[in-house]
Amino acid sequence: MKSSRPRQFGYDYATRFKKRSLVENYKFRPSYPDETYDLILDLLGDVNKTILDVGCGTGKIARNIVEFVEKVDAVDFSEEMIKEGQSLINGNHSNLQWIHGDIETVKLFPPYKLVTAGASIHWMDWDIVFPRFKDVLTSDGYLVIIDGDRPIQPPWEMDENALISKFSTNQHYESIDLIQELIDRRFLLLIDDKKTTPINYSQSLQDYIQSFHSRESLSKEDMGEKKADEFDSKLVEILSPFTDDNGILTYKLETKVSWGIPLT
Repeated sequence: MKSSRPRQFGYDYATRFKKRSLVENYKFRPSYPDETYDLILDLLGDVNKTILDVGCGTGKIARNIVEFVEKVDAVDFSEEMIKEGQSLINGNHSNLQWIHGDIETVKLFPPYKLVTAGASIHWMDWDIVFPRFKDVLTSDGYLVIIDGDRPIQPPWEMDENALISKFSTNQHYESIDLIQELIDRRFLLLIDDKKTTPINYSQSLQDYIQSFHSRESLSKEDMGEKKADEFDSKLVEILSPFTDDNGILTYKLETKVSWGIPLT
């Protein structure tokens, strides 16, 4: 029998993505490399170019592919995320339909050739959504999971992870391989995966630090102002030796695109 998703992805943690300060800091997360969208479009093919983007947030996937498809339905349970996405580039594109609601129950408009999801798939009720993905996909469609908006093996990684562990407000967190977890629990039949070519990504030290407050375990409302300021100060100490004279931090970035068939 399938068990529920890990406790660290409980609904009480997921609802933090409805908080305004978390949404405001979302723009500081690095973009996916362009190759990510090329891989998605290759999987889409030339027939029935329709996509359901689940847990879309501000439309990081949807807004970057909407010009090359017939339709993208972008679903998120956070009204604040959708409002933010609508204000960004391609946020009001005619091929993009924003849908506010829980993916487990919200009205959808299938069929879709692809269902795309970023790390937000962590937060969904797997027992409900995977059968639903199966139902709304075309017979040749795929579920595509995109992961990777963090530096890969930066020299400060060990110290940074230790700091995150100390300040995290998600007391149930443990590191897992999401794709393997879905395979082991018989939610996903993996067809293949591919990593994008690593690229150099640069942003200011302050923007990089603010990006952490777009993650539920370090949201400012849940940390409190004093803890958030302390976290920021200690992260400045860790990262400052790696910035250039203008306070710019540069690191390697890649994404992993995995695709397969959702199981019921």
